[in-house]
Amino acid sequence: MYSQKQRNLDLKRKLRYVKVYEDIYEKIKTGIYPLNSQLPGEMELAKEMNVSRMTLRQALAFLQDDGIIKTIKGKGNFVIFNPADWSKGLEIVSNPVQKCLMNKITGIELNYRIEPATKYTNEILGRDTGIVVFVDRWYLSEKKPVAYCFSTLPGDNIAKLGLDLNDNEALSDFLENKIYEQASHSEIQLEFSKMGNVHSVRYKISEADAFYLLQEKIYIDGEYPVIHNKFYMPINNAILNINATEKR
Repeated sequence: MYSQKQRNLDLKRKLRYVKVYEDIYEKIKTGIYPLNSQLPGEMELAKEMNVSRMTLRQALAFLQDDGIIKTIKGKGNFVIFNPADWSKGLEIVSNPVQKCLMNKITGIELNYRIEPATKYTNEILGRDTGIVVFVDRWYLSEKKPVAYCFSTLPGDNIAKLGLDLNDNEALSDFLENKIYEQASHSEIQLEFSKMGNVHSVRYKISEADAFYLLQEKIYIDGEYPVIHNKFYMPINNAILNINATEKR
C-alpha cells in the first residue's frame, strides 16, 4: 500500500528538484550563467546546489524540455535561451524571429522577385496593387539555416518607402528593423505548419516538419498593410510569448 510517509517523501523529492530548477533558471535569467555559456559540470553543480546528481538531472531535464538549456552528449549543458527575453512578447511590434527564435541569428540571405499581382496577393494586401515584390529571407545561425520568411510588398509602395531593391543590405535592414520602427501597428495570425522546409526551397531549416507559422501584416499609415510576412520557425527551436495585461 502506498503510505502517507511515502507520499511525503515523494513530495519532498519533487520540491527539491523544482527548487534546483528555479535556482538555475534564476541564475540564467540574471546572467550568472549567460546565454551560450556552459553550465558547471554535474558533479560541481550538484555540490553547489547541495543535492544528489539524480535530483540535479531531473531539474536539468525540465530546463531542457522548456528550451532553456541544451544537453550535448560528451560535452555538457549549454544555455541556449535567456528567460529575461520573454519580457518582450508578440504584443510588442518588432521582428518575431528576433524575439522568438532560440538560435542567435548571425546572418540573413535575401532574394527578391517582381511579379504580377494575383487574387491571393490582392486578398492578403487588401487591395489591387498591379504588381508585387516577393522577398525570401533565410535566417542563419553559424551558417546553418534555422528559419525562413516569405514577404509580399505592394509594388506601388516601393518608391514611397524609399527602397532600393538592388541594395540588399539596405533592403534587409528595412525589413528586419526599420519597418517595425515606422509601424503604427501589426496583426499576427499564429498557425502550425508542416510546410516550412517545402516553402523554404533553398534550404532545409529543420529536421522535423513541425513549424510555427506567423502570418504578419504591418501597417504604417492608412488602412492597408505595407507588407505581409510569413515566418516559419521550427517548433523545437522557438518560444512564443504573449504578455497579457490586466483588463481595464
